[in-house]
Amino acid sequence: MTPDELRTLIESDADALRLAQAGAADMCAARCRVIAPKVTRETRATELTIISLYANPMDGENVMQQIEAVAESNSLVKRMLKWMQPDSDGLDVGDTRTRDMLTLPIESGGIGLTAEQARPILAAAETEPQISGADVSTAYPFSPQE
Repeated sequence: MTPDELRTLIESDADALRLAQAGAADMCAARCRVIAPKVTRETRATELTIISLYANPMDGENVMQQIEAVAESNSLVKRMLKWMQPDSDGLDVGDTRTRDMLTLPIESGGIGLTAEQARPILAAAETEPQISGADVSTAYPFSPQE
């Protein structure tokens, strides 16, 4: 996140702005990590990984069954399914194209999962951005009021 993006984020949240204006850079950074958009990272997932992401394993199994059903008529999804086999390196669920395919409607070439069905898979590749007090101080320098 650039200093300008961080400044915009700080100014978009009353709590973060109050902390930055008070010079509480570390506390502001903690708040910003909560409110900032998540960062995606490479995350390899096999079918076993997918099933384990759901609190109820049957929900994960239902997702896998939907992927398998779509793969019967979609060659790209069929290839993705191969990458999800237990003996493979796994499908990168942090990749933007993979993430888009999960919820893209079937008739548009996607897998057609609902947002709720896809949420555990998408969340597996998301993490809080790294924002430090020093980052906040650079983006929003503290100026004590006299």
